[in-house]
Amino acid sequence: MIQIKKSKVVVLFLAVVIGILSGAIITELLGLILPVGVVKTFFLKEVGFGIDPIRIDLALFEVTLGLRLHFNFISLVAVALTIYYFKWWL
Repeated sequence: MIQIKKSKVVVLFLAVVIGILSGAIITELLGLILPVGVVKTFFLKEVGFGIDPIRIDLALFEVTLGLRLHFNFISLVAVALTIYYFKWWL
């Protein structure tokens, strides 16, 4: 029973990662193809959230920690379509 749930989580994680990557690729391609205007602005407008980088500088080494996620319309649609496609394996 636990093995089945673990495999479902792995498939869901894989679907989300594939959706994010395909959404990023489609966004870049649309950025090159679409002319400047409202449609391009709508598809390429990003909403970002996360933790700003925190820098810890010690004499011997330096560590920077942070996480920032950016979403746009195309990436959300790509994630939704990928999860819908992968639902057959869930």
